[in-house]
Amino acid sequence: MKNLYKFLLVFLGSLAVIYSVVFVHTFFNFEKSFGWTFKSSENLNFHEKYSKKIHHIREESVLHWLWKEPKVEDLLFTTINDIEDKDLIVLFQGDSYMEQLTFPGPDKNHISAELVQSFKSKKKVGFINAGTGSYSPSVMNAQLDVLEEDFKIFPNIVIAYIDQTDIGDENCRYKPSKIYENGILKSIQPEEYLMWRETFNYSEVYELSRIRLKDISKISKTFQLVNFKIKYSATKSIIRFYRKYISSSEINKMKLTKCYWSETERYLIQPKDEEIEYFSDQVREYIKKMEQKEHIEKIFLVTFPHRKNFNKTYKLDVSDVIDSVVRDEKNVTHINFSKILLGDENFNFKNIWLADNIHLNPENHGKLFIKIILKELSEYLL
Repeated sequence: MKNLYKFLLVFLGSLAVIYSVVFVHTFFNFEKSFGWTFKSSENLNFHEKYSKKIHHIREESVLHWLWKEPKVEDLLFTTINDIEDKDLIVLFQGDSYMEQLTFPGPDKNHISAELVQSFKSKKKVGFINAGTGSYSPSVMNAQLDVLEEDFKIFPNIVIAYIDQTDIGDENCRYKPSKIYENGILKSIQPEEYLMWRETFNYSEVYELSRIRLKDISKISKTFQLVNFKIKYSATKSIIRFYRKYISSSEINKMKLTKCYWSETERYLIQPKDEEIEYFSDQVREYIKKMEQKEHIEKIFLVTFPHRKNFNKTYKLDVSDVIDSVVRDEKNVTHINFSKILLGDENFNFKNIWLADNIHLNPENHGKLFIKIILKELSEYLL
């Protein structure tokens, strides 16, 4: 018994020493723990609220890149020009290709946004950009309802970009997180706290932000920070254990599947018929949602090839899938850049992308991508 007491005293004493060392180190390196946290409670609460409805919204950092004074709503959508007393409202949706409307180029110019702002038409047109990184048809579907119900945004025309990677996002990232009520998509749940670190798992960022923004002393914050780090590290260890010893079916139940880039890209390199069909169904569901809204009179779906579509690394071109889906849709126009560009022997595609070979550089995003989209819009309005 004495040996047991001695062991417990040594064990607890060792824990106390370790905790004290960690506490002191954390106290003197306090700010280093909060590099990616939210800078205001308003932004934190807004981000957490709407991520529960549509999986994730924009990073807080985008607010610093706007050409205008930012509002908290810019985490979800950006009003490009004044929409008051306009004849028509045009809503841009999509992933980072559309979100790029929000960002300046390396010279801090906004080529794409300026083209949209200078758009001329007989009708007064207001533009809203709701493009957000990694959004695909299911998330845009849920986003439409949020914009309508919470912000009273009722677009007359929707221009939605569907990326090559959306088939991977739909099958891998969003499929296990969709919530339906009476057969209607109501929300896409965010990645959960117990999940191994995912691209859009903000649980750690939210908790660290709450600690940082509390109106308490630095010592109290340090205690909370150390306790959270211990809890979070223990959770990650448990996750490692489950990943190693629990069957894959159990892992899927726990929503622990991680969508690495290699997995997302696999759907384009080695596509399976059932995966293509599932993706097609999500596009159809998204179109159906828009067609059921009386205020939406026209839908433009936009697709653009990646560099690996040009060099034939990808066996699937999502543009072909969209062509098939919208073939009998009278109210949907597909702006198919694969047909526009891949069929042009004189088109030099080598210098149009950023270093990732996925996103367009600012000049081509504006003078190629946005310019042709606005041309199609102009022709429709005429």
